[in-house]
Amino acid sequence: MLKFGRIRWPLFTVLAATVATNGFAQDTAKGAAQMASARAAIGGENRLAGVKTLQLTGTFRRVIGTNDTEGDFEVFLELPDKYLRSEKTGTPGQPSTETIEALIGAQARDVVRGGGGRGGRGGVIGGDAAGGGDAPPADNSDAPAAADAAPVGADARAAAGRGGRGVDPDAQRRARQADVGRLMLMLLLRSDVPVTWVGIAESPDGKADVLEARFADGQPTRLFLDITSHMPLMLQWQSVPAPAGARRGGQRGGRGQTVPTEPVTSDMTFSDHREVNGIRLPYVITKGANGQTFERWTITRYRVNPSFNAETFTR
Repeated sequence: MLKFGRIRWPLFTVLAATVATNGFAQDTAKGAAQMASARAAIGGENRLAGVKTLQLTGTFRRVIGTNDTEGDFEVFLELPDKYLRSEKTGTPGQPSTETIEALIGAQARDVVRGGGGRGGRGGVIGGDAAGGGDAPPADNSDAPAAADAAPVGADARAAAGRGGRGVDPDAQRRARQADVGRLMLMLLLRSDVPVTWVGIAESPDGKADVLEARFADGQPTRLFLDITSHMPLMLQWQSVPAPAGARRGGQRGGRGQTVPTEPVTSDMTFSDHREVNGIRLPYVITKGANGQTFERWTITRYRVNPSFNAETFTR
């Protein structure tokens, strides 16, 4: 089976000049200065502030155990709080599966339509973004990542009514909001929470400034910026899976999977930046867990400030 290549910045050792109670320096002023330098590197404050909507289109490949899934995806963002990701999988000539995850304000929503067979459920680039824990299962099954979207909101109540345990809508909302926050940080270097500088990281390929933010899920998210160019390289955070014994359905006609309980160190790398409307955006994004890459996005098109119709985020 074809394997993913090595993540370019796989493991960093964080070196901090000052050690705070949590083991790292927390310098808000330096964090703001580093963010300003990074925004200048990818396009400048004015251009980035002018982005109100953003659309990504591309293909993905996800390898989890023996399950090798490929498909198409779209991401729609409307600031400050609308998000939708549509992922389509299936064999040509056969019924396809569309997985939708969305956030509108404080309401998270997950829907699966169709029946394209194995691999129809997917995570997000942060589908960790779909909440709770985003590592692939430790075994060699064809189950999706633990972050793959369980039903939330009304869908969760419907699942509970069918005899399932459902999920905590508030926890799912926080997880979705955190993942959208990470996506905004990765693409546009925007954050609605404070970003602090915590140290300098090094790998065999070079050094990076490390910034930290805490989104709605409360987990520290670290952004790595090239120490010379200030270009964003990687996000890293720790996910807290659902409690032991939690089950989920929807895979292969409702067969449940036990959600892993060990903390997971997740990462996203971004590269092949190209200019779109004066903004340098990544065209290759990979996602990994505990040092292993399991997903790759290849972006084929960005649209900056497109007009979305009223059904875009509710379909």
